[in-house]
This record gives sequence, structure tokens and C-alpha cells, in this order.
Amino acid sequence: MTDNHDGMNTFERRLESVGEDVQVLKADVSVLKTDVRVLKTDVHQLRVLYEHHDAQIQTIAEVQAHHGQLLEEHGILLREIRQELMPLGDLRDFVRRVAYDHEGRLSALEKHSGIH
Repeated sequence: MTDNHDGMNTFERRLESVGEDVQVLKADVSVLKTDVRVLKTDVHQLRVLYEHHDAQIQTIAEVQAHHGQLLEEHGILLREIRQELMPLGDLRDFVRRVAYDHEGRLSALEKHSGIH
């Protein structure tokens, strides 16, 4: 009978040990559940933040594309204006060559024609 009694004591100790392990596991599960709730909240907040920033990034990209298009259009207009103004450079050179010593030419013309 002693063997049965010793066996029963060993069984009870093991059962108590398993009960303690179960309590530890329950505590660990409770902590994990709390951690999961916190993670879910954090993920939700990150999703909201991502959606907000994604909308802002999309808006910025659209504005940059629009400005890029406007800059290209302005560049084309400036090249056209430059092309249209090129003859003025030739005209300035022509006037400089023809009107050089303009006073002297007028004086010579006046002497020659007798208008003096």
C-alpha cells in the first residue's frame, strides 16, 4: 500500500506542477492577447497615417506634373520668342554699320548739296 501511497503523492505533485504550468501559460496568453490588441491598434493607426500620406503624395505628384507641363510650355514659348527676336539682332548690327559716323555723313551730304 505504501507503493500506492507514494505513487499517489507523486501523481499529486505532478498534477500540482501541471496546474502551476497551466496558470503560467494562462498569464502568458493574457499578455499575448494584450500585445495583439496593441498591435492591432498600431496597425490601424499606421493604415490611417499611410492613407493620409498617400493622398498627400498623390496630390503633390499631380501638382509637380502640372508644373512640369507648364514649365515645358513656357520653355517652348521662350524659344519661339527668341526665334522671333533674332532679326532684331541683325537690324541692330545693320544700324551700327550704316549709322556709324552719322553726323559726319550728314555734314558731307549738306556740303555736297549746298544746304549748309
